[in-house]
Amino acid sequence: ELVRRNLTELFAPESRRVVLELLASSVDVSTAPQLQRYMKECGARTEKFGPRAATVARPPIIDNELYVRDYSKCILCYKCVEACGTDAQNTFAIGVAGRGFHAHIATEFEIPLTDSACVYCGNCIGVCPTGALMGKTEYEMRAARTWEESRQTRTETICPYCGVGCGLTVHSQNGQIVKVSSPLAHSVTQGNLCIKGRFGWQFTRPKI
Repeated sequence: ELVRRNLTELFAPESRRVVLELLASSVDVSTAPQLQRYMKECGARTEKFGPRAATVARPPIIDNELYVRDYSKCILCYKCVEACGTDAQNTFAIGVAGRGFHAHIATEFEIPLTDSACVYCGNCIGVCPTGALMGKTEYEMRAARTWEESRQTRTETICPYCGVGCGLTVHSQNGQIVKVSSPLAHSVTQGNLCIKGRFGWQFTRPKI
């Protein structure tokens, strides 16, 4: 037992570091703060395998007005699949397609999201740890370099659309709502919302 524990303490940190370096060499982790923190703690170097390393880079998929799917940032944690499935929504609009390095998150038969079973609850966005799934407003603001999370205020409130009483966290920047999320610890929602709760705020933004 002592030998096993010593070997674990010896090799586990190195294994974690190598896994993180392999992950960072193939996936864009620029919007994954938790993963970046792990890499810093483990001493992982994103540039270790150089520019010749194979990546999962692909153009973002923008096929609806509510959120963007950028699978070049996907680490295949499957949290979105679970949220769309039995963990929350039971819609099963997305799953894992392909095998090995070519495995990726997809709709059934790779059809457009607008033709799938998706109900646009956005619960997949709520659990995505890397920004592979992101509200369209946030995506566009980040692209324009106007997304400033440090300047945003968060207001806890209740969704007004029905009588369930879902808890909302309203993210505002420069006097405008830019995002709505839900606290994971909320006794009613546990982080989950419907399309109205997560995206219904967009009527407050001026039309261009």
